[in-house]
This record gives sequence, C-alpha cells and structure tokens, in this order.
Amino acid sequence: GARLGEIVRRHGIGAIIHLAGLQVPFCIANPALGARVNVEGTINILQTAREAGIRRLAYASSSAALAIPPGGPWCETLYGVYKRANEYSAHVYWADWQLPSVGIRPNVVYGVARDQGVSSKNTLAIQAAVLGEPFEIPYTGPYSWLYAGEAAAAFIAAVSREGEGAPVFDLNGTCETIENGLAILKRLAPGAQITATGGPFPFPTDLDDAPIRAHLPDYPSVTPEEGIEATWRAFRQLAEEGRLPLLPG
Repeated sequence: GARLGEIVRRHGIGAIIHLAGLQVPFCIANPALGARVNVEGTINILQTAREAGIRRLAYASSSAALAIPPGGPWCETLYGVYKRANEYSAHVYWADWQLPSVGIRPNVVYGVARDQGVSSKNTLAIQAAVLGEPFEIPYTGPYSWLYAGEAAAAFIAAVSREGEGAPVFDLNGTCETIENGLAILKRLAPGAQITATGGPFPFPTDLDDAPIRAHLPDYPSVTPEEGIEATWRAFRQLAEEGRLPLLPG
C-alpha cells in the first residue's frame, strides 16, 4: 500500500484503472495467493485512491462474480468470490469515505496477449491458426466475444470524468456461438485445424450492456468479424516479425 501511495504522489496520478489479478486456474492452485492478489491488492488500490484524493477510479470485476452467492446456474469459483468481495469493498469505501469508483465485469475478453485463464481459448485458437497448429476449444455454443479494444475503451471512458457512488456494470460485447466465431476465423485461414467440442461455457454469455452504455460516454462496439480479423492480423504481424510466441503448455 505504501509503495502505491509513493508512486501516485511521485507521478501526480489523477486516475486509476485497476486490472491486475490472478485468474481462475491460479486461484484454484493457490487460494491464499489468489486472495492476497485479488482482494488485498484491490483494497490497497482503494485505500491509495482514498488517501490521495483520487476520484476517477475503475476496477475490473468479472462475470464470474455473478455466480456468487452460490446456488445459481453458473460455475462457482474462488476467483468469483474474490471479485464479488471487491465489489462490496468498493461500495463500503463509497459509503464510509465517499470514494467514487466504477466496477466493470468484463465477460470473455479476446485479443493479442490474452493467453491465460479458462476463457482464453478463443484467442489461443486464433493464434494457433496463424501458427498453423491444431487446436481444440473445450466448449461449444453461445459465448461472449468481447474484443480487448472495446473493453479497454470502456475502462478509459469510466475514468474520463469524476463519478458518484460505486456502481458495477456488466460488459459483455457480442454474444455469438463458438462455432460461428470459428467460421469467421476459417474464412481468414481456410486451412486452420481448429475444432470445438464439449458442453457450453460454464459462465454467463449474454449479459446486458445497455446499463454501462447509458452510464459511460460513448465508446466503440466491435463485432466478432471485426475483432477476430483484427486479432488475426495482429498475430500475423507478430509472426512476420518473429515475435509470435508458441502456444502455452
């Protein structure tokens, strides 16, 4: 916490976008570390903003938080517990100290550098197509295709002005099936050996973006056709420059 405060003072920071966190597999592997990074780390950000008088703060929650409290249709995870705790913490920071914030629950973000977590498989499929390697996505059916550029634009819009309260919004992007997404990819790479098997993705796939778009200044919407092609072209550019990494694991 003290280190964060020092950085804020030294650089005159007036807005914070907090995205850091450990994703589902890492929270399963080490729950205590997941809690320290995801929960304590967010508390440190909130407290730093409070002490520095920063009133433009956005933080990443997750659609996984919608599975908490348990008992609903979605996959329950420690990651989701941690993200839900952060939403409640932000609410208390507003109630007790009037620290405004905007929580955003991005659904499945895809794009260059999205290479970890259970929802990274559609990005890895595009990367595999560029590398000419076979790849299997382990789920089928409806899916949230939220392009990284659209998600980034929403977070930037969230800190473009001071707010009130501690609202939390879903951010879904376009709901499209995995199968149709792969059809778009195969039009770009007809020889791609990309398949999808298994059941549906175990998290929400078609959340309502209307509330966040009503709250924030206008930010762009990216269709799956646009986002998949942009990701494909970016991976191809990296490959041509010899900078495209091998698929993880």
